[in-house]
Amino acid sequence: MQPAQQTKLPGTPVKRVVIAGGGTAGWITAAVLSKCLGKQVDIQLIESEEIGTVGVGEATIPPLMFLHDVLEIEEPEFVRATQATFKLGISFENWRNVNEHYFHSFGKTGKSHWSAGFQHFWLEGKQRGLASDYGDYCLELRAGLDNRFATDAERSVCNYAYHFDATLYARYLRKYSEDLGVQRIEGKIAKVHTDPTTGFITGLAMEKGQLIEGDLFVDCTGIRSLLLSDTLGVEYEDWSHWLPCDTAVAVQTASVGEPVPYTRSIAHPWGWQWRIPLQHRVGNGIVFSSKHISPEDAKAALLANVQGEVLREPRFIKFTPGQRKEVWRANCVAIGLSSGFLEPLESTSIHLIQKGAMRLVELFPANGICQSDIDEYNLQARNAIEDIRDFIILHYKVTNRADSPFWDYCREMEIPKSLQHRIEQFRQTGRLINRLGELFGENSWVQVMMGQGITPKAHHPITRNMSNEALADFLGEVRKDVARKMVKMPKHQAFINAYCKAEPPMEVSMPKPNVPAAVNVNGMRLRFNPKAKMKTVSLDGGAKVFVIDDFLENPEELVSLAEAVSPQFHFQAGHPYPGPQLLLPEDLSAQIDEFFQANCRERLGVKHPVGMYARFSRVVTDPSQLDPRQRVCHRDDTGIEAGHSMAALVHYLFKDEQLGGTVFFKSLMSPSQLHQFRLDTSGLDGASFAAKYGIEAGYMTDTNRYFERIGYVPGKWNRAVFYDGGILHSGNIQWDAERYHSGNGRLTVNAFFKHRNVMA
Repeated sequence: MQPAQQTKLPGTPVKRVVIAGGGTAGWITAAVLSKCLGKQVDIQLIESEEIGTVGVGEATIPPLMFLHDVLEIEEPEFVRATQATFKLGISFENWRNVNEHYFHSFGKTGKSHWSAGFQHFWLEGKQRGLASDYGDYCLELRAGLDNRFATDAERSVCNYAYHFDATLYARYLRKYSEDLGVQRIEGKIAKVHTDPTTGFITGLAMEKGQLIEGDLFVDCTGIRSLLLSDTLGVEYEDWSHWLPCDTAVAVQTASVGEPVPYTRSIAHPWGWQWRIPLQHRVGNGIVFSSKHISPEDAKAALLANVQGEVLREPRFIKFTPGQRKEVWRANCVAIGLSSGFLEPLESTSIHLIQKGAMRLVELFPANGICQSDIDEYNLQARNAIEDIRDFIILHYKVTNRADSPFWDYCREMEIPKSLQHRIEQFRQTGRLINRLGELFGENSWVQVMMGQGITPKAHHPITRNMSNEALADFLGEVRKDVARKMVKMPKHQAFINAYCKAEPPMEVSMPKPNVPAAVNVNGMRLRFNPKAKMKTVSLDGGAKVFVIDDFLENPEELVSLAEAVSPQFHFQAGHPYPGPQLLLPEDLSAQIDEFFQANCRERLGVKHPVGMYARFSRVVTDPSQLDPRQRVCHRDDTGIEAGHSMAALVHYLFKDEQLGGTVFFKSLMSPSQLHQFRLDTSGLDGASFAAKYGIEAGYMTDTNRYFERIGYVPGKWNRAVFYDGGILHSGNIQWDAERYHSGNGRLTVNAFFKHRNVMA
């Protein structure tokens, strides 16, 4: 890499650091800077609640321990706060070939000699018939596959990392950073100001008019790279010719068993799938090449290959693997996705964030930014990501799979010379020479190269100095030591229960639509009718819903608000609701919640409330355009964690009763059939779904072969219906395009009240 063009840089001491963007990248950076530099610098972090984060990075690698040591984070507290489990490595399934698996562990395998790694002694043992499987000599590998885990204060039992909830981790580090004085500024950046002479960034103008000035700016704005790319014009180096996957789709599912202490990476004909077990759920996703499978088919494949109830609508992430040609230019440093992207095959995303933040501390320009620091930072950043890049390419290049065009391309593609040299050296001699400071050590390269199918043609001659007896004793003692330690280790779940078990998260995120909230209503109050009576409607089977007519004294004000903000109504991408939505202002939502807690909570069996939200909703979708999810009844609690339930409200704000009320159903299928049915509503296109189930496009209003209608509440102006969100239901929509598109159409307020079923 050529150094950046030499320019005269301002020598102003750096006293004000502005971090643009939150999430894991922003808050790791804030935590490291505030801990290491303390009061020497003023740190501000800008983020907006309206801008989502990628947030799929839930698996880590052991160097994270060093970050936590620097931050002086107590492990049990961190694990409980982030719903974490422990990780001893990665199980690679179908990578070498279909139905062939191997394990990349974090630990050391055997004992090495100064002249040769353990693999040389193992290869000699295999040649003489004295060695068992290579994994038998690694504690982390054996313990992982036997679902065991243990540690102590010195971490001497196992070399390990974590699986955790990335959103909870960012929240944990936000509190940590704010306690150390970091100021968080809520809002969106409208414009980036630069000095026309130096090109330095001088300030970030917020949408609400505030100007945030600084001396050093850290770009944590994600793949867009608002500062380094959009403003300073740093180009991107595309590595997709080596790493052909360009899209990911992620989803969360409920846990169906005890968590294993490893990540699963499962290869498919067009990419690979991850499974990451946390204490309260499982993270799942597929990384794929859009040239070899469509996004719709990838989503269907993901949903067909997960276990447990789907808790969130699958979310797509487009990316281009590669690196910015500079990650520090002028007074802007990019950390996280704004600096580059490598797929999470070896769980390195958070590590690169950590290294970027700690490298910034090491080269912090307290006395003024100088070009030599910029050049050194860029050189180290490039070396670090290129080493990881080569390690990831290795998984694709070295394979025996010949079952798809995707794997044919990977097997035949040209690769970086640096990686080709490593592969050939190992294939010919069994040697792997690491450069100082590389992330992946010799044992990692050996495990993956042999796991992918390379058996060295030769090994170090020093191993031939050992007699059969000496070599057998050496290998046998290592294997026995691993076995002795492993059997003393508790099962992974038992260790978690005793050491750091987390309660179901209290502050879990509600499944809010990703749409803006309505404008501020300047003190508007909902006047609940004190004379209104609550009626109980019994459904077939004994369940009850509760109906209040003349719910509000001022429903027209709510309708007027909806009319005033109608341009803000928004179709949420991927959401099953057949029309546009808009979140209610928080103060109106709070008033609805107050009414619910006082009048409906006990009737619906709500025990421990944890949150709610409310929205305007309008049905506008013609029946012929409904996707499979919209053709069938649904439950309101399918997007929440195990141990939680949902109560719900629908408030009818239309006067034409022909627009329809709410129908309630029960399933006529077995639980397993219903689970598959629900997966198919998300995974199949309309024609395929109709062919499989005989359900054509249209709103469900009556009994069919899969669901039985068990009750009905007619639509009526200003009527409120409170019900258990776990009951299957659907709008009783007898479509008439003129009715649904005139005025406000079928306007409702829907509210969802989340609660825990047991006390923490």
